[in-house]
Amino acid sequence: MNIISLLDNFINSFNNNFNVNFNLMYLEEKIKNIGDDFTMNLYKNFLEGIDLEFKNSIDRKINYVVKDTVKRSILTSIGYITFKQTIYKDKLTNKCFYFIRDEILNMKPYQRMTDYAEYTLTKYAMSENMAQAARHALRNTIVFRSCVSKKLSKLDGTIYEKINRVDYQPDVLYIEMDEIHANLQDKRTNDKSKNHVCPCAIVHEGHKEAFTKRKEFKNVRNFASSNLNYRQLWDVIFDYVNKKYDINKFKKIFVSGDGASGIKSFSEVLPNAIYVYDKYHYYYKDLQYIFKYDKNLSNLADEYIRNRYIEGFKELVKYQINLYPESKKYIIQKQNTIINNIDGIINQQDKDYNCPCSMESHVSNSYARYITSIPFAFSKNGLENKLKLLVLNANHHELTLDEFYHLKYSKNEYNKIINDMKKITNIKVKHLNNIDDYNTYPIDFIKSLDNQINYKLRNIIRTNKAKFIEN
Repeated sequence: MNIISLLDNFINSFNNNFNVNFNLMYLEEKIKNIGDDFTMNLYKNFLEGIDLEFKNSIDRKINYVVKDTVKRSILTSIGYITFKQTIYKDKLTNKCFYFIRDEILNMKPYQRMTDYAEYTLTKYAMSENMAQAARHALRNTIVFRSCVSKKLSKLDGTIYEKINRVDYQPDVLYIEMDEIHANLQDKRTNDKSKNHVCPCAIVHEGHKEAFTKRKEFKNVRNFASSNLNYRQLWDVIFDYVNKKYDINKFKKIFVSGDGASGIKSFSEVLPNAIYVYDKYHYYYKDLQYIFKYDKNLSNLADEYIRNRYIEGFKELVKYQINLYPESKKYIIQKQNTIINNIDGIINQQDKDYNCPCSMESHVSNSYARYITSIPFAFSKNGLENKLKLLVLNANHHELTLDEFYHLKYSKNEYNKIINDMKKITNIKVKHLNNIDDYNTYPIDFIKSLDNQINYKLRNIIRTNKAKFIEN
């Protein structure tokens, strides 16, 4: 790669842009355009320089013959790049080999977007909806929203977030659970409504500082899935709590929610936990609906419930039904909900319960705005992967490129290939102790081997990579 010519072109472009019709109003735009042009030319010249280096190498002359040179356009994280690419023919198999595509960019034959561009889209989709990612994730380029959806739906792996055991034992643990509603595009369902319920939860130790107006949770962990039901999610939560704390030494574990049966199934994994009915649902969804903003009746009904005077509560409800007969059906539903959650309502006043449930606002801010409120329907895989990314973002997890490969190609296959390569390199090259990425092998590693070992290793790497891509 001739960096001198690139710098000369950059200087010439800079001078031309600022000497002709220069206007301070467009200063930032001109600087941005010049920088973008230089970046894309740098990428293009780098790829062509690496290709030329391989073309003149001993390894190429031993194993390949030059067949043709063609132009190739790919979408990268900095925009579309068009470069010259040499096509080689393998002397053993007569198959075509594209050094840039296969060894440097690691792209499939018909892949038009680089893995790093997909990684950039995926990272952006962690904190924004897919339409925003399509418009703003890649520099100088806007892609279709459906493109982002398809990329996310093809992710198949799992990222296991590290669980660090605490060096202290809190007295109280809070678990809050709710659900996310999503619209599925699965045409095979017999249900007219394609609404899909995704359970979600947070686990924390209460507020960091009780005296601040805007409170934050201590050691909060988020959970959500479209593939797991409530019972299965409780197993995941139990596993987390058991690894992070000594689960038998908690003074109290509070489970709060809106009274759904799935939330109450916690007793199968946490039999000693205390259920608390969400105050927001109790006051604003139930009592307020029944008593229509009549504070005196609401306060009296609340007193009856907390003293388990159910007959008196039902009399108050009958009085409301006489006033609003058109709402009888829903008033009775709210009445039954309150009665079924009477223990959870009484537990709201437990002296150790100092952190009211906030799952409604959490679901709205972290999930619903990206899933429930959008007009588009999700595929099953797309919904699950979108939730994975939103959970990682809520847990303040920074997605790395390695983790993206785990998601795209599945974790086990990716590790297997790297481990196989490490076994090979450790036998013959003891001084290379930190080779973790097969992308560096063709340039930095293969050249250090003699021709015989080079030839064997090259074929093993290519065989493994072929399996890797197929999977």
